[in-house]
Amino acid sequence: MKLNEAMKTSCMFMIVLAASLAGLSPLAAGSSQEQDHWYEIRLAGAHVGWQHSYTTVEADEQISTTDMAMTLKRGTMVIDVSVQSVWKELLSGAPVSVKMVQDMSAMKTITRWTFLPDMIKSMETSGGPPVTRELPLPKGSWMTPHQAQQYFIERMKAGEKEIDVKTMSPEIGPRIVTVTYTHVGDGELEIMGDSRDVSIWNMVNDAMPQMVTKQWIDGDGLMVASEIDIGIGKMMMTLVDRATAMKETNEEPEVFMALLIEPDRSIKDPWKARRAILRVRSKDGTPLDLPSVGCQTIAGEGEGYTTVVVDVDMPQPVLPGEQGNPEYLGQSAMINPKDEVILEMRDEVLKTVPRSSTALERAEAMRAYVFEYIEDKNLATAFASASEVARTREGDCSEHGVLLAALLRSHGIPARVVHGLVYAPGFGDKKQGAFGWHMWTQAMVDGNWVDLDATLPVRFSGGHVTTGTSSLAEGTGSTDMTNIVSQIGNIDIDVVRVDSE
Repeated sequence: MKLNEAMKTSCMFMIVLAASLAGLSPLAAGSSQEQDHWYEIRLAGAHVGWQHSYTTVEADEQISTTDMAMTLKRGTMVIDVSVQSVWKELLSGAPVSVKMVQDMSAMKTITRWTFLPDMIKSMETSGGPPVTRELPLPKGSWMTPHQAQQYFIERMKAGEKEIDVKTMSPEIGPRIVTVTYTHVGDGELEIMGDSRDVSIWNMVNDAMPQMVTKQWIDGDGLMVASEIDIGIGKMMMTLVDRATAMKETNEEPEVFMALLIEPDRSIKDPWKARRAILRVRSKDGTPLDLPSVGCQTIAGEGEGYTTVVVDVDMPQPVLPGEQGNPEYLGQSAMINPKDEVILEMRDEVLKTVPRSSTALERAEAMRAYVFEYIEDKNLATAFASASEVARTREGDCSEHGVLLAALLRSHGIPARVVHGLVYAPGFGDKKQGAFGWHMWTQAMVDGNWVDLDATLPVRFSGGHVTTGTSSLAEGTGSTDMTNIVSQIGNIDIDVVRVDSE
């Protein structure tokens, strides 16, 4: 599969990621105990899905459920994604359990928390054996999403203009998140043929402060519309009836090309590029927080741009706080190095290298193995776990990244995934080629972070820009990748110099 074809899927995945992250904060709902509301989801003006939020009461428990489904299309490419969260709490407000189901590939990722007096019992599954943990309860008071909604409504009706609520969400992990609502105005909005008086609020949570959602809320506290800019277009949710929300459509949002970055000049033979100097800048003038990590060094900042040097032969040293971090050898639903299939694959790779081989040589052997192992570059696979990929042998850049990380960890080599951009030549009407959003792996070898891209026929190349890294430990993946959302559609790249083999 050509890299530019892989980039199409990677870029579509970034749309899905951004849209999914946009829904992490609790939505304001009506004040009644039992509710049932449908929303239409539109991206860049095109209908792409729906959300169904409903609350029921069974015996002494209140159950709050949110289902979201999206379909993104471009030509013959179709990516389906669905997310469900189910919170159970006693009528007194005490949390009982929460279940989160994310379906972005052939197998679902399921996270279950059960709240006990002194801990949270966690179980994650994603195409492999379940990963169970006992997590400490976070210190401090917090509210379930339903309690947070009711608290917001009470404070709104009392006339407050800035309201903080503290809650939790499995996507972010066992930590308290502060959601801040700020009143920015009042107005009228037509909803299902009726004009409603609404107050307008900006909502942001401290886990993802760069993502601001505007909400239109009626006098009963029901959210009737919301809007968030995800870089390549605005995602809008509007209160509708069930039939409107679930209607089938062939609409395709015109957002794909906004995910690609055409540099000022092309990179010849990019896989042979050993060292590249790039100038990266934001279109809106905001500072870019790019890391010096792996093969990437931030060489300086000029007027509105950051100079990035990517040197394949000069990896950056591991920082003191990273050395010994258990997350880089740890087990999660996305990266499970204890999976028996992963262990079998590791043993198969090690048979191909001599006993005297170095850690770097073994890491490269694993990278090359993953490059050959994933046979079906399935465009419908959005973000599968390493365990799933090990069994299906299908996926794209994120699947290569997590599978390689799992293999490395299974051999005792600390590893993490990297998100950023990769250059591909000859991309559609992009005469200079294009940088597209991508994911790869870093291994901790000999005190350095070494970049390994299992989607390429070579270990790594100078045509990469790192925007961030993640261990993909429980609750870290979403928050680690939120900086992507603020950068999508907002980056320009100039190629200053490229040194090849």
